[in-house]
Amino acid sequence: MLRDRRSLAVMFGIPLLLYPLVAIGVATLAGSKKKELTDQTAQIVVNDPYAVPYLIHLMNDQYTGLTAVKRYDPTRALETGEVQAVVTAPPGAQERMINGEDVEVKVRLDRSRTATPFVEKKLNGMLDDFRKWVVEQRLAKRGVPPDVLKSFKTETQDISSGQQRFGKLLAGALPLMLLMTGMLGALFPALNATTTERELGTLETLLVTPAGRTELLVAKGALVLVCGLLTAALNMVSMSLVLMRATSLLDTAAKEFSVSFGALALTYLAAVPTLILFTTVVLIVGLIARNFREANAFATPVMLLPLASLAVGIMEPAATPAILVTPIANTTVIIREVLTGRVSPADYFLAFAASAVYAALMLSVAARLFSNEQLVNPAWEPLSMRGFRRNGRGAGTGSDAAGRPLRLPAADEALALFAFSLLLLFYVSPEWRYRGLMVNLLGNELLLILAPALLLAWLFRWKWRETFNLRPAQPTALAGGALLGIGLAPWVQLAAQLQQRVWPGDSETSRATTKLIADALGAHPFVTIVAIGLLAGVCEELFYRGPLQTAFLRKMPAWVALVLGGVLFGAVHMDVHGLPARALLGVFLGWMVWRGGSIYPAMLAHGLFDSTSVAMYFYAIRQHGIERMTAAAEAKGLQFEKWELVALAAGAVLTAAGAVLFRRGILSTRPLSPVVGEEGRGERLSGPKSEISDFKSQIPDSKADPHPDPLP
Repeated sequence: MLRDRRSLAVMFGIPLLLYPLVAIGVATLAGSKKKELTDQTAQIVVNDPYAVPYLIHLMNDQYTGLTAVKRYDPTRALETGEVQAVVTAPPGAQERMINGEDVEVKVRLDRSRTATPFVEKKLNGMLDDFRKWVVEQRLAKRGVPPDVLKSFKTETQDISSGQQRFGKLLAGALPLMLLMTGMLGALFPALNATTTERELGTLETLLVTPAGRTELLVAKGALVLVCGLLTAALNMVSMSLVLMRATSLLDTAAKEFSVSFGALALTYLAAVPTLILFTTVVLIVGLIARNFREANAFATPVMLLPLASLAVGIMEPAATPAILVTPIANTTVIIREVLTGRVSPADYFLAFAASAVYAALMLSVAARLFSNEQLVNPAWEPLSMRGFRRNGRGAGTGSDAAGRPLRLPAADEALALFAFSLLLLFYVSPEWRYRGLMVNLLGNELLLILAPALLLAWLFRWKWRETFNLRPAQPTALAGGALLGIGLAPWVQLAAQLQQRVWPGDSETSRATTKLIADALGAHPFVTIVAIGLLAGVCEELFYRGPLQTAFLRKMPAWVALVLGGVLFGAVHMDVHGLPARALLGVFLGWMVWRGGSIYPAMLAHGLFDSTSVAMYFYAIRQHGIERMTAAAEAKGLQFEKWELVALAAGAVLTAAGAVLFRRGILSTRPLSPVVGEEGRGERLSGPKSEISDFKSQIPDSKADPHPDPLP
């Protein structure tokens, strides 16, 4: 890389030499030009000097920077630039103005010329003085003292600091420059590490060395990433210092500008995940391209991706949750908030976490491409999607109708599914908000949650039964799940009231959802209660306890996978106040699926929990009305009525009975022990003991293989 002059020029030449020379040179020239135009005396033609004599007097005063001249053809003189403006006044205009007549004075300019804005500013100031003099003459003619024109004084104070004002200026260009230069700095090292090696024939030799493919990819990726991050850091520091120096040459007010290196550090940290995303994209370009010319063709449209940051910066959207989970837009917005000193830790963490997820997904795509055995094949066509598919080894022996092997979802595929569904919920779901609860339920649950999961299962050929845990459950386990769902509903509401005492909730999303449910209950109570439980219990369980939990259990310990799945389940509801309760509920439902090996008890528990909660809310509305219920929900403290105490007691009995029944129903089922799975990763599956032994019997002994695969 150090011998590549293009990489060195991009990494060091642009930020350390080009920026200072260009910026300071342009600022110096612009400052001198501005001073020249400001000090220059503009020539103005007045068609009839005798019509406005006092205006001519003001115009020839030195402080105005204007002078009146005569020309035989004013229009021609204005077009050629000989004069800068033409003022046309009717005969006797000044006397008629003093007498109170309505007189119009016309000003003609040529705004295509650089000097015109400066001339227009001087001319408008002079005309304001002339208007004031005319009013004074009117008052004097009527015996009114001119003091009546005196008014109050105003003073405007700017509460922003020099750092905030400079941050606002810097936020307009810094996100684009950070992403663009980071991507550009990683481009040539990425192409040299992939496409160039394929052309020279050294990639095949490198792949047969004792180093594994993962080690080689990490080494190449680290080189590309370091180049991109270093280039972006140098450009950020250089651009900040140079821009502060350049603006101080243009405007005296900019002398108060200052740069906060702490804010710059947070800005750079916020951009790191997106920079990783972009550097991985150019690495993928190098892996896909078969030669350097093809790589340049692919890189041209890819290099336009950072321009989305410019569009977001121009629109200046608010830092909403939808924006903070949108790639590129979240980085642009959070950088603006950091530089202007208005960022909140929650917004910063959400934007950083979302960008990190997208970067991890893109890294997984690069790893899949690099691990493909056809990488060194000149006839390889990865854009046909064959390079992204796994060979199915270790995922089971099942196959689809076409004889192609079926497999289980990988963790990166599950995260991509979650990110895709989350973005759909953020941007599509609000469009249905005013169309009633049933439209929201059907659209969100079926189209935005369940449909993406089924679509990816079909495209990636996942094993339906194992992925969605569609194993039969014992009747006692089903009954236990149903009783647990009904019994936990009043106790979760009690926990919500306890939380309200220490952490009052004020969520606009929660209030809007509550109103939507209340309106639907008023119109169709039975249908609403059943629809909420049925759709949420089926669709959300198939999504979160299906591909997500199955993929996480294959990659990480069971408790980590269950907690992660529960947090994602709680976070997708976009209600921070309700996140703890929903996350715990998600962990519990995930444990039921993992422990019992079937999704059906969790479906019953989830659906009946939601239906019971809505039914209790409907009963409370019928008893007290929506206004009192809303006030009670927002008030601090515990408030119980007789029927609520009865519900808590019944809930405790049902929960205990459900736990006993569920335990009896899963006695013949226990979680699978970790087994060697796809690409050597540990898998954690659930199922009866007979399924465990059958699954283990199908795993070949890798040590007994006399002809191992030479490629890692």
